[in-house]
Amino acid sequence: MAASLKEEINALERHLRELAAHTDDELVERYLIKRSPRPKGIYWQLRGMVGTVLRWFQAKWPWRPDPWPVSLKKQPTDAQAKPLLVWAVGTSRETLREACTSLSERWDSLPGFAPVLITDVADFAFFSRLGWLVEYLPRLAGQGEPYEERKLKYLARLYRGAPVIPVTAGLKDCEGIKTGPAANLWRA
Repeated sequence: MAASLKEEINALERHLRELAAHTDDELVERYLIKRSPRPKGIYWQLRGMVGTVLRWFQAKWPWRPDPWPVSLKKQPTDAQAKPLLVWAVGTSRETLREACTSLSERWDSLPGFAPVLITDVADFAFFSRLGWLVEYLPRLAGQGEPYEERKLKYLARLYRGAPVIPVTAGLKDCEGIKTGPAANLWRA
């Protein structure tokens, strides 16, 4: 059982690395913040130069806060917790509920991690009671590349290097995981 779980974790990590390797240039170009032209008038030009200098100093500042904490206020985790992805794409609602309940009961054994559930199941009342961060992958019809695939690529880049476990790990004995970034996560 532990060998199949290790294989599943390794396959998920490989899949996320492949997704993170693809960049979405169209999306980046669409939402790129473009520099506006300098306005006329000495006041506005001086204000623009001061803003440029302040942004330069801010970029060089050594103690910048983390821009996006993954721990939620209602979840008792450390503010500096690292994300641990719980992969639940393609899981039925009943299996997801059972596995997430089991994982949340054992979550105290992972003090430095904050759970991030990646799912395509819209069960938000249950997710709210869990207190986990949820990345929802809806299936939307349309032309071009499906939204779900684009968001998966985005999430893979956003959480690059974060350990990932399948949601079914909540249903299995996780004592034998010894390889990959998800190693030594469980002390069950």
